[in-house]
Amino acid sequence: MDSVSARILVGTTRLRLLDGKRKLRLVLNHINNRTRSNKIKYGKRNAYRDEGEKELKKIIALFGLLILILSCAGNKPKPDWTAEQYFHYAKKIFDNKDYFEAANELTVAVLRYPGSAVADSAQFYLGEAQFMQKEYLVAASEYKKLLTNYSRSPLVPRAQFKLAESYFMLSPRAALDQEYTKKAIGVYQNFIEDYPTNKLRPKAEKRIALLRDKLAKKLWLSAEIYRKMRKYRAALIYYDEVLEKYYDTSWADDAMLGKIETFIDRKDYLKAHNEVDKFKEQFPMSNLQKKIPELIKEIPAGK
Repeated sequence: MDSVSARILVGTTRLRLLDGKRKLRLVLNHINNRTRSNKIKYGKRNAYRDEGEKELKKIIALFGLLILILSCAGNKPKPDWTAEQYFHYAKKIFDNKDYFEAANELTVAVLRYPGSAVADSAQFYLGEAQFMQKEYLVAASEYKKLLTNYSRSPLVPRAQFKLAESYFMLSPRAALDQEYTKKAIGVYQNFIEDYPTNKLRPKAEKRIALLRDKLAKKLWLSAEIYRKMRKYRAALIYYDEVLEKYYDTSWADDAMLGKIETFIDRKDYLKAHNEVDKFKEQFPMSNLQKKIPELIKEIPAGK
């Protein structure tokens, strides 16, 4: 908004304020005159009082608008600002949680001052502004730009972690494609390898565990579908993949139980017996142990 437009808007606002004050004065005088009469009913008195309160709220809102206009007019960026001044201006908008406007101003800072001392900071907070707006794919792109263009920046560890966080937020439920789940795991693992003493390492490890659990669930769901379709060979392949790749997840015992059920379904009772023994040995504390006796009953004696 230029200075002329700002003055016009300020003038218009002042006229509205004067008009609002006049209306309020008339309403309050009317209320006072009416309340002096004993003939008025209490319901109407309350109605006029409510009208006065509404006018007062409008005036307060207009004052707030006037202050906002004057504030914006005073903080507008100037052509002769340095990179540091522009960045701090944009960062203040970010700190005030106006992430959309912050992203716009940080983009200007990145493009206008690419080789400045604050270029890496502007790039990082541009990613942060997009992340806070839940634009995770855009945020990931901005974090990657920092990692590529400012590889020696002290913000690189944070940017790498936030890149992983962006992929984590893009990771869908287990039944869907897990492209971003795998990307997140890869970036978290790189972060741990590159910065083993970083304070964010425990969080990265927890994230990896959650994501691996999701990948294991996806394989288990596929195995269950094949078993119900009586495609036992395919089901066993997926159950085995869970046990081989994700033995440390919460779906490992489900996968072994699924193998037992699959062998019983296809009447391969000897292998079913062997899997029962493995299950008892490997998952003694599993909640699925209570299902084992019922499954054993389905195996004919002597088989």
